[in-house]
Amino acid sequence: MKKLLASLLSVGMAFAISMSVFAQQSITDASGRIVSLQKTASRVVSLTPAVTETLFAVGAGDQVVGVTEFCNYPAAALSKTKVGGFSGATISVEQIVALKPDLVILSASMHAKLIPLLDQVNIVSFAVEPASFADVYRDIQNLGKLTGHEKEAAAVVTNMKNRIAAVQKLPAPKSSPRVFWELWDDPLMTAGGPTFITEAIALAGGTNVFADLKEQWPQVSFEELLIRKPDWILSGTDHGDRMKLEDILKRPGWATIPAVKNGKVAVIDSDIVYRGGPRLADAVEALAKILKK
Repeated sequence: MKKLLASLLSVGMAFAISMSVFAQQSITDASGRIVSLQKTASRVVSLTPAVTETLFAVGAGDQVVGVTEFCNYPAAALSKTKVGGFSGATISVEQIVALKPDLVILSASMHAKLIPLLDQVNIVSFAVEPASFADVYRDIQNLGKLTGHEKEAAAVVTNMKNRIAAVQKLPAPKSSPRVFWELWDDPLMTAGGPTFITEAIALAGGTNVFADLKEQWPQVSFEELLIRKPDWILSGTDHGDRMKLEDILKRPGWATIPAVKNGKVAVIDSDIVYRGGPRLADAVEALAKILKK
């Protein structure tokens, strides 16, 4: 009996100590706010698909009580209560309140107007806005801390880094393939320097021909594209219906572009390359299969 009481006491003390340590943790979010929780978040609402993927990846899926209509991965996310679409204007604060969350994770830019509304009803929010792979690694670790899955989050980050390192060791062409990422064709839009796409292309062994542009999604001219002579034209599956080689060949002047002339046009899953979550490692692997073959 004494041994049992001692064991229970030690467990209780350990729990109290862990709760005390957690309560002292403060994390600065992407909006510059210092966010603290009194205990591990047990009821979480995610307002971005990337955050939803991250929460499930670190083992916090059972703690997720609400998501957006665009949170389609993993499959388990589909059964969670929907609180609206992706933009802030479509989110139902009333639905969020009804779910009684102790944490709402949102986008610092898209959902900025929701933060004061959640403050008014005493619901803690944490903003993310990753712009690089380094930011994604940080966000994964922060979400792990907030949900009590710090070790699992560290493992996810390590796995991503290891997979990307393995890609970089694969045999590659003598010269880095020059890539044009087509976001849209009319008007012609692409991915600029500060995007996951540009970084993923570089990690996969290629070079984004418009990496020098400071805008995320700049509009460019066809004349400038001709000058930059891409070896590959790539896009996401959400634009796949416009990326058939026979259709691109019908665009005036496009047959002279090296990528088109050599039939080097391909698409990859939009969700893995546009979302700042664990599947960015999948994006690097997918790009490497194209650029290093």
